[in-house]
Parts: sequence; structure tokens; C-alpha cells
Amino acid sequence: MKIKSKQYAIALYESIFGLSREKTDLVVENFINFLAKNNLLRLAPQIINYFQKYANQKEGIVDLKIRTAHKLKNEVTSQIKNILPELLGKKIEKINVTEEVEEGLIGGFYLECDDFIFDSTVKNKLKIIKNNLK
Repeated sequence: MKIKSKQYAIALYESIFGLSREKTDLVVENFINFLAKNNLLRLAPQIINYFQKYANQKEGIVDLKIRTAHKLKNEVTSQIKNILPELLGKKIEKINVTEEVEEGLIGGFYLECDDFIFDSTVKNKLKIIKNNLK
């Protein structure tokens, strides 16, 4: 049975969770040696990516990307962060926000968090209207 990068990431996280820094370093060193011995170092970038996602999920941390046509006021960003747990239906300990300004959106906003996407941009609404007119 072939083990996937995601399985390695979960196993590594579960192996080091709650350990001291010293013991964590030892487990990670052994894990890297295991990958090298089994010619699997090429999987390291994928394992790291899955590890980060899994750790964030377990620790209640989410990455939120907000795209808008214009820079949002801090109050609006705070309001979005406040309603996010309800939108996702889960408890959130920390929200890492990345804001991007994309003038082509014309107005409105686009939210992306985990598998949740909410597109309330003027560009998207115009696209929907165009498709409905065909």
C-alpha cells in the first residue's frame, strides 16, 4: 500500500503534538531521515503543505483571502472576520487575513476560506446576467 503525502503529514503532526521542542526536533529529524532513506524527499513540499493545513484545522486557524476592487476599511474587515465562524459553521481561534485589491472586480468582494468561496463582486454578477441573456 502506497502512503500519500497527506497521510505522512497527518502522522507527523500527530506524532509531535504536545511534545517538547527537543523531542519535536528529534521526531522531525527521524522523519526526514526516513524520507531520505526511502527516496521520498521529493514529497517534502507536499507534506509540508498538508501538514500546515492539517495543523491549522486542528488548532482552529483559518486563512481568509479577501479580494476587492478597493482597499477595505478596517471595520469592514473586522465585520467579515466576526461572521466567518457562522458562515463556516465552526469555531475559529485565529483568522489569518490576506487582502488583495483587484480593480477588475469593479465592486463588491470575493471571500475564499478553506473550501468556502463567496463571490459577491460586480464582475461576477455581470457575468451571471450575461450568461442568463444567452
